[in-house]
Amino acid sequence: MKKYLVALLFFFGTGLSFSLFGQCNADLYSEKSMKNISPGFIYEKSYRVDGKGGRTRKVEYTCILSKDTNYSFTMNTKDGGSNGMIFSLFDQNRNKVVSNFVNNKFFTGIQYKCNSTGIYFINFTFQDSRSHCGAAVLAFRR
Repeated sequence: MKKYLVALLFFFGTGLSFSLFGQCNADLYSEKSMKNISPGFIYEKSYRVDGKGGRTRKVEYTCILSKDTNYSFTMNTKDGGSNGMIFSLFDQNRNKVVSNFVNNKFFTGIQYKCNSTGIYFINFTFQDSRSHCGAAVLAFRR
C-alpha cells in the first residue's frame, strides 16, 4: 500500500510541475506592453492572450471605441516582441480595420484613429509561435 501511495504522489507531483511550467504568465507581458505606451496616451485596458499552448487558435475580446479618438495598441509575447501573435481589430461589421502583421512582419505597436463610435472586435491568433502566450494594452488620446 505504501508503494502505491508513493507512486501516486510522485505522478501527481510530476504532473503538477509540468502544468506549472506550461502556464502563460500574461500579466508579465501586459506590464511590458504598458512600458511601451506612446507619450501622450492614457492607459485604458490590458488584454491577456493565453493560447493554452496552441490548443486555442483564436482569443477574442470586444471593446467600445469612440469616433475621432486616437488609440494605441502595444503587445508583447513570450516569444519576444510581438513575434508569433497576430493582433487584428475588426469593426462591428467584422471588417478588418488594422493589424500588427503586415508584409510578413510583426509590429509591437500600432495606432488607429477611430472613424465611427461602436463595438469593435479584437482578435488574437498565432503564427509560428512557440509559446502561444502574450498580452496587449489599449491606450487612448483625444
